[in-house]
Amino acid sequence: MATTESAFDTMALRYDELWDRTATGTHQRQAVWNAVDPLVQRGHRILDLGCGTGTDALHLRSLGASLLGIDSSAAMVRIARQRGIEALLLPIERLSELNGRFAGAVSNFGVLNCALNLRQVASNLARLIVPGGYFAACLMGPCCAWEIIYFLLKGKPGKAFRRLRTTPARWMGMEIRYPGKRAIQAEFWPYFRLVRWSGVGLCAPPSYIKNLGEACIEKLAQVDARLAHTPVIRALSDHRLFIFERI
Repeated sequence: MATTESAFDTMALRYDELWDRTATGTHQRQAVWNAVDPLVQRGHRILDLGCGTGTDALHLRSLGASLLGIDSSAAMVRIARQRGIEALLLPIERLSELNGRFAGAVSNFGVLNCALNLRQVASNLARLIVPGGYFAACLMGPCCAWEIIYFLLKGKPGKAFRRLRTTPARWMGMEIRYPGKRAIQAEFWPYFRLVRWSGVGLCAPPSYIKNLGEACIEKLAQVDARLAHTPVIRALSDHRLFIFERI
């Protein structure tokens, strides 16, 4: 079975092309930034879990924060460092080895879906984040409307409902878990209090859906911005963004 490290090492050179430079990736990342930016103050020290090639770190640094990124992929860390980001080769499972104090932390686009033990992540983060600090976590949700409809139309029910299984799904040889809102909230309590959560990518499709033009995705992203906090339907998004406060 492939490890998280080897899977992302393989795609590191093309990651920005496969995600960040796509219309879907651009709009979903901007939606996360719109929610996270108000939390960031100049001088904040922020931890980026699964920093990848450093896109989020560069953006948050532009707001006046200082960033430390960690990632399990040596290739991703190398690219982040080349872009001027302070980054360490450190899997989330070894977060206990990290020291320091942070005003907040972020984890974007499914990094925590690959984590084996969210409770352990929560307890380790609690040691690092100051009381009253924040943690913004963007995970893939267990029920993505776009994914279900798309794969059902292609006659692939196994893929359509893969997120709803009780056993982990497989992607590039890795195990991927899709915890629901209640499960995530329970894993982070009593260290963190859930302040709010929203959908990311409700109307705008996942990046693997290629037959929609950029203008169409732009319009769908505008609808997303209006519906992101709407109860019930926000749970049908590709990703979910949870904003926690350190207790």
